[in-house]
Amino acid sequence: MNLTKAQSERWIPFVVVGLILSTAMVQAAVGFNTVLFPVRLEDYGFSKTLIGICLSFEVASVLVIVGSINGIISRLGLVGTIFIATSGRLLMLLILSQTRSFPLWCFSIFGFGLTTYLILIALQTWINGVPLQRYRGLVIGCFSSALSLGTASGPIVLNMVGVGGGARPFQASMGIVALSLLLLLPLLRFAPVISSQPRLRLRYVIRMARVPMMSSLVGGVTFFGLPAFLTLYGMMNGLSVQRASLLLSAFMVGSVSLGLLISILSDHVNRTLLIVACVLVGVVCAVYLPLGIYNYPIALGLLFVWGGAAGGVYATGLATVGHLFRQEDQVSANVAYSMMDNLGGVISVLLIGFLMGAGIADGIVFVTVFTALAYFIYCLSQLNQE
Repeated sequence: MNLTKAQSERWIPFVVVGLILSTAMVQAAVGFNTVLFPVRLEDYGFSKTLIGICLSFEVASVLVIVGSINGIISRLGLVGTIFIATSGRLLMLLILSQTRSFPLWCFSIFGFGLTTYLILIALQTWINGVPLQRYRGLVIGCFSSALSLGTASGPIVLNMVGVGGGARPFQASMGIVALSLLLLLPLLRFAPVISSQPRLRLRYVIRMARVPMMSSLVGGVTFFGLPAFLTLYGMMNGLSVQRASLLLSAFMVGSVSLGLLISILSDHVNRTLLIVACVLVGVVCAVYLPLGIYNYPIALGLLFVWGGAAGGVYATGLATVGHLFRQEDQVSANVAYSMMDNLGGVISVLLIGFLMGAGIADGIVFVTVFTALAYFIYCLSQLNQE
């Protein structure tokens, strides 16, 4: 049922907390698989270029379904979308646990990315639709931190389970996916009803929020490209798979802690300037990573700060989008924001995979810095037009 005004004050805190916890579990499976997938593919003998192509299917799936997302959510509702998408995630993991076929891996990773995206859009739309009179920046910051905290916990859980063991790691990932749905069960009757729109107004929302939408693309380059190859990057520089996997955890813990502080700060300062500052901090961290990787504590520190800056970009941009648009445009706005995020991810995963496959070990740095410079130029051009 819908939340009434009388119920809002009583139930909103519980709904928000439940959504944030479920989001963390959704992303815990993603963090788990972010290490498991590339390591398994390398163990199967595939090159880094092929690994990049395969992993890009996960983020490319968003671009395929983006035109249908409004119809799916309107027809199935937020609850139906979450149930069906969770079942799809479980099926894709089951297939991956049973095959070494490269085409099947591409198909299953594509399906896993698509269903994960459906769940996150549903959760993001749900939490942006909660009638928050105050502290929107804080709530969205907690939501963003849940994304990062869940992803950070994935490699830790994987180290406990182990990368080997045949299907066992995939079964553990399936358990995490199932738990994310169980956490939502008490909240299902409070899910808002999303009215159907004739079409998504993607061009409109992107045009009305150019800078935060472009910041989402830049954030996607970092949040997808860096995790996809960070474990392999650490292993290429002499780290064991256990120590290399914790590089991702350091990045995500930074996003949880520093990113949340930046999100709270965004309620009190100019959000555009804050996003630009976070992108600049990310560039500095990227430039020093090739030197810091040879000193494990320094590498963890750099990635912690980088994660905080990246989390600040995502949360601040999302809060801006949630503030700019009315309820009836929230689905379009959230889809457009995620589409730009995933577009940046597709570009970065393919480019980084190609560069690393060509023997350029610091492909992560080159792609990140180039994207940030392009973003700075774009912001300056928008400032001149105004």
